[in-house]
Amino acid sequence: MLYTVDVNSNLMNEFKKEVKENGENENEVLSALLREYLEDLRDAKELDKAIEESDGKFYSLNDVIKELGFENELL
Repeated sequence: MLYTVDVNSNLMNEFKKEVKENGENENEVLSALLREYLEDLRDAKELDKAIEESDGKFYSLNDVIKELGFENELL
């Protein structure tokens, strides 16, 4: 499948230069960048949902460790 995207020519030239200097394949780098971006978007959505569903209380790591009964092992 072939996609075309209108990208600023200066940005595209800079990208091509860096990819070439690193000896990488442009398509592989772009695919990896898109995968990472999509993962970041999904993570942000999940974080927003978790924040909406939270009780608004935040706990320190030490409080959590004590609540779980691990203070002798970890603190």
